[in-house]
Amino acid sequence: MNQRPTNIETERLLLVTLLAEEIEALIAGETERVERQIGFRFPLDDPNRGVDLAWHFRALQEDHNQRAWRIRVIVERSSGIVVGSINLKGPPNTEGDVEIGWGLNEDARGKGYAIEASAAVIDWINKQPRVATISATIPDDNDASKRLAARLGFARTSDTRRNLPVWRINRNSVLNTAR
Repeated sequence: MNQRPTNIETERLLLVTLLAEEIEALIAGETERVERQIGFRFPLDDPNRGVDLAWHFRALQEDHNQRAWRIRVIVERSSGIVVGSINLKGPPNTEGDVEIGWGLNEDARGKGYAIEASAAVIDWINKQPRVATISATIPDDNDASKRLAARLGFARTSDTRRNLPVWRINRNSVLNTAR
């Protein structure tokens, strides 16, 4: 049986890991089935609808031990609505790097949810073995994500991944979350 990793909790948010069968249901457009399984609602403008979930699903089929290193939906505690997601691209690679990505529904933006959720996941990552750095790929035209990355302590590097600039933070770096 697939056991769900423990939720990461913040003051206003729950970060809930999606299991392989829930990702498969989202790919198939069966949002209601996932809502019943996780106990939270997805809005119509859910950013996961546009995310390529198939490669996360394939990775989990190959190794269920990656559950905690994949997709966590961001749930607003007060409403029980999924307002976005924090996606890790798997466990630390051979160099100890973990890639992170984030996305919020349009009506959840500007409330500080992205920094709250990202900081909580980064804190969780920093407690895991074999992690040396955390990276994010951010398009040059995504000013909001660049600002968020900088506030979290990431710095743009000269590296690229999938033709996108790589931003990186060292393990246990102090987060600059001042508004």
